[in-house]
Amino acid sequence: MEAQAAEAEAMVRVPKHEEEVVWREVVQPDSETMAVSSDGVLIHLIGEGWKEVKAVSISAVTQTVEAATGECDMALTRHSYRAGLWDAQTFATHHWAEACRRGLERTKAVVCVSDGAAWIWAMVIMCFVAPIQVLDWWHAVQRLWAIARTHFSSEPEAAQWVECQKAALARSRLRQVLRAVRTLFPRGQPLPEPVRQAVVYLFHNRRRMDYATCRRLGYPIGSGTIESACKTVVQARMKQAGMRWGRHGAQAMLALRCLLLSNRWHELRPLMCPS
Repeated sequence: MEAQAAEAEAMVRVPKHEEEVVWREVVQPDSETMAVSSDGVLIHLIGEGWKEVKAVSISAVTQTVEAATGECDMALTRHSYRAGLWDAQTFATHHWAEACRRGLERTKAVVCVSDGAAWIWAMVIMCFVAPIQVLDWWHAVQRLWAIARTHFSSEPEAAQWVECQKAALARSRLRQVLRAVRTLFPRGQPLPEPVRQAVVYLFHNRRRMDYATCRRLGYPIGSGTIESACKTVVQARMKQAGMRWGRHGAQAMLALRCLLLSNRWHELRPLMCPS
């Protein structure tokens, strides 16, 4: 835990005037395209209640082109994680430290896939130069369902409408989707609150919804890696029945879980048995 904090602090600390500057090694990334996703998950702390663990997952993007169809097939591999009970500013330093450790400074494309949380995208813009920003597909579709269930009384009708809008979104036709929403709720009448929230969400993230281009270039459009990380890194160990954690113990466990599931457990031995 202390080693992670020191690593993150070293990445952003400005050297003093009289201090000798030691240049760190910039590592090579695992692939030309790397994927980054962030999210939060709650755990129960003693005396504090439910508090958010912020987590980031970084993955290599492997792309293969089907000879018969010419379509680009994509897979995410070699995942690594960083998670902790941090505020957004502290998490940003750890986010950047993990990105540097994976060589994202030298990769050709950094694809950031997350939900619409403002703090996530502020951190992405701060950490990376010209990142490819993608709103998680499932979160976009979730808003379509909120609209459909507000208007349609039957689930089959709602499902049919959502499928039509998903096809439009897959072709990056958000305007078509918004026009379809307007046909359900005529002008001159206030939108129901769930519909208003969904439309605002989609509109604010419109520049992150070019799914057609992402699929053509072999970029991920789903944040399944961080959703999985929230379950495997945090919930599977720290949200079992009746569990409550002290803040220090929880942070230590999160650091160990990240090392284990990032295949970096060997790095723990020198810290436990220094020469």
